[in-house]
Amino acid sequence: MKKFFFVASSLLMVTQVQAGPITPCTQANLNGSYVLYNAAVNGKSLPDAGSMNHTGRCEIHINNGNLTGTCAFDPNNSNQPNFNGPVYGTATMNTNCSADMTISFDPVPNVVHIDSEFDVQFLPNKEGFIGKFSNNFGVRGSTSGTRFNPILPSTAAN
Repeated sequence: MKKFFFVASSLLMVTQVQAGPITPCTQANLNGSYVLYNAAVNGKSLPDAGSMNHTGRCEIHINNGNLTGTCAFDPNNSNQPNFNGPVYGTATMNTNCSADMTISFDPVPNVVHIDSEFDVQFLPNKEGFIGKFSNNFGVRGSTSGTRFNPILPSTAAN
């Protein structure tokens, strides 16, 4: 009898977890404001800049595939100052709720341009994501983010 109740309660829990239809994501689901936290975990080392490993915080806004915002990266392992400024790019939501984003910035305008390619997976409620990134300088890392309301008071990305 105990086995019957265990099996029945297990089936009930599985049914509750799977309750509700799973709907495909659309590009419109991506629209909004996000705060991202990034950790560069495998940066190449340059003779004049030391290791490129660093962490950072970005506030981005996505509207119909266009991405704008600001990012501030902490000093790298060699305690060299890092980028703090505007970013731009594109973002595309896939039907399986993964998204592809390109976040670009110009730390030295007309001299150094960086494109970071992000591959992220959204939570089922589409309020946050986790993923990875790499850029054209060989830096790779992890990222996570969540929606936020830019109208409410918050700490600026710096």
